[in-house]
Amino acid sequence: MKDLELRHLESFLVIAEEGSFTRAALRLHITQPPLSLRIQQLEALLKVKLFDRTSKYIRLTSTGRVFRAKLQVALKSLEEAIEASRQAERGVVGNLRVGYTGITTNSVLPRLIRKFRSLHPTIALDARGPFSTGELELRLINEEIDIALCFLPLPHKRLESRTLVTTALAVVLPEKHPLAKTKRISLAALAEEPFIAYPATGGFYLRAASDAACARAGFRARVIKESRSPQSVLYLIAAGTGIAILPRDHKLPATEGLVFRELLPPTAPLQYGIAWRKDDDSPLVANFLAAAGHLYPDGGI
Repeated sequence: MKDLELRHLESFLVIAEEGSFTRAALRLHITQPPLSLRIQQLEALLKVKLFDRTSKYIRLTSTGRVFRAKLQVALKSLEEAIEASRQAERGVVGNLRVGYTGITTNSVLPRLIRKFRSLHPTIALDARGPFSTGELELRLINEEIDIALCFLPLPHKRLESRTLVTTALAVVLPEKHPLAKTKRISLAALAEEPFIAYPATGGFYLRAASDAACARAGFRARVIKESRSPQSVLYLIAAGTGIAILPRDHKLPATEGLVFRELLPPTAPLQYGIAWRKDDDSPLVANFLAAAGHLYPDGGI
C-alpha cells in the first residue's frame, strides 16, 4: 500500500458523502477527471469495487460501505494521534515518573505535586519511593525515573540538579535523655552514645553525612541498630534505644518522645533538591522544573 495516499481516502469520503463526482470535485477544488482517476487508483490498490456508477447516479457498493465505516474510525484515530503528539510536544499530556527520598520529602513533594497539577492537570504524575539518594541516582541514570527529589549533589556526569531547600543536621534524642535539656550539644559529647542510623550501604546520604560529622569530631559512631525506614529510626529513638544525627526537619507529626537539638560546631548545610538527566529534552521535565522554580525561586537560599 505504499502508493496509497491521504488524497485518495479524502476523495473517496467526499464522493460517498456528496453522491456526485461533480459536487465532490467542486468541494475538493479539482476538476472531475483527476477525481475519477483517484478513485480508479484507489480501487486498483485495494482490489475491490467501491462505487456503482451509472449515467444517473453513483452510490457505494456493500464493500464501499464497509470501507467507509472502517476508514472513518481510522481517520478519527489518526486525528487523535496527531493531536496527542502535538500535546506531548507542548508537555501538556503524558506520564512523569518522580522518585523521592524519605521524610525530608514531606515538606517538598506535596507542594510540588499540588503546584504541578494546578498548572498541568492532564499530565499523570507517577510518584515512586521512598528510595535512598544513591538508589535514586541509579534509577535516573538507568532511565527508570525522570525526576529525583533527593539530597545533593549527585556526582554522575549525566545528571543535572538544582537546590530547592537547605537544612542542617541536628541530634535527635529521647525526651528523657540527660542531654535533652541542653539547647546546643557538642558533637564530641556524643562519642559514647549508642546510635540508630540508616544502613551504611545502599546509598543513604544521611548515613554518610552522620558518619562524616562524627569523624570531624574525632570519633566513630557506635551504631547499634540500622533501619532503612525513617519511621523506624525515629520510633527506636523515642523508645530510648539510642540517638541519631538527622536533619532538623526530619520529623513525623505523630511521633512523640523526641527532641531535636542543635549541634556544635554547626555542620555544613544539607542541600535538598531536584535532579534530572542532562540529555532529557522532555517538555514534561521542563514543565516540572518550571513549577519547582515558581515554588522555590531562590534555589534553597
